Amino acid sequence: MNTFIKKNEKFLKCSFAALRFSGWFLLVFGLYCPVISIVLLRNYKPGISEEMSITMLLIYLTLMFFGLLGIGLAQLIRYLLDSNYKPGFILRHGDKFVYVYVVLTLIAATLHFFSFVNSLRMTDFEEQLLFISLSITQTVYHVAKALILIGIAQFLKRVMPIMDEHQSLV
Repeated sequence: MNTFIKKNEKFLKCSFAALRFSGWFLLVFGLYCPVISIVLLRNYKPGISEEMSITMLLIYLTLMFFGLLGIGLAQLIRYLLDSNYKPGFILRHGDKFVYVYVVLTLIAATLHFFSFVNSLRMTDFEEQLLFISLSITQTVYHVAKALILIGIAQFLKRVMPIMDEHQSLV
């Protein structure tokens, strides 16, 4: 592992800078966009505004999660490069951030499932088939994503103590 880090030190430093910048950019962008969306969506009809705002809120929360993920990966790279660096807050509690995102993903899956149920009430058969196929596809996608994220969270929970132990031996 140490030889890999030594060989790729320049690449890891570039990756650290890129991940740190993009992570903070996505985090700030994800926090700032709901304010703009509220201002823009207040002019729409009430039904459209509510449905769009829920979908957009989930998108912004996803952007914030990816920002936190980028910052966490940057902290991991810095932890690998610098033997005196203690893991940052996001890296230490990364599994908890992933579990929060799993909950949000399952909420999105539930929304798509209810969209499927609502599509059963449609009278136009072709439109109904389109909504059913889209709703089922999105529900399966979100459930699969949630299961993969749970695996990632479990991996993070188990690998951080091993890395701490390895770092103290070096």
